[in-house]
Amino acid sequence: MTSETQGSAHYWYEERAGQRTPGIEVLEAMRAYGVAESAMRRRSEGVLRMSENDVSAMRYLLRAQEAGRTVGPKELAEYLGIQSSSVTALLDRLERAGHIQRQSSPFDRRALIVVPTVPEDELQRAILGDMRQELVDVAASLDPEDAAVVIDFLQRMREAVDHIDAAEAAGQPNRSGDRTRSST
Repeated sequence: MTSETQGSAHYWYEERAGQRTPGIEVLEAMRAYGVAESAMRRRSEGVLRMSENDVSAMRYLLRAQEAGRTVGPKELAEYLGIQSSSVTALLDRLERAGHIQRQSSPFDRRALIVVPTVPEDELQRAILGDMRQELVDVAASLDPEDAAVVIDFLQRMREAVDHIDAAEAAGQPNRSGDRTRSST
C-alpha cells in the first residue's frame, strides 16, 4: 500500500508559512500508517472471525494479564469507548468463542473480572496479533539507538492520545482553552 497523504492537503492542522515541518511530516506518516494498519485489521477480521473491537479487547486483556493486572467490564468498556450494553454483547461473543471467562473478582465478590483463556503457548502471538514477518523485519532493521527513539516517541504519542481521550470524556478544556465535548 502506498501513502495516500504525500502531497495531500492538511485537514487537521495548519501549515506554517507554506512549509512542511519535520513534525508535520511525522504526523502525516503516522496518519498514513494508521490508515494502512486499519485496512490490514479489517482484512484480518474475516480470517479471525472477530471484529476490530473484539481483537482490541483481547489485546488489552492479554497485555493486562501479562502485567499482572485484572480488568473488569467497566474498565474494558472505557478503554474501547463503548457503552456497557455493547461491552456485555462483546464479552458474550468472546465467551461463546472460548476466548475469555468472566470470574468473580478476588478483591470484591460482587464484581466481575474478565480473564483471557488463550493457551500459554499462544499468548505472545495473540498479544502481537497481526505481526507478520514483514513487519518484524522492518522493525528489526532499526539500530538500537533508532529503535529507542521510535519507542520513546510512540509511547509519548500514546500518552498524549490517552490524555486527549480522558480530557474529552471529562469535558475538560483542551490546549486551546475550548471545552471538549463530553460523550456522556
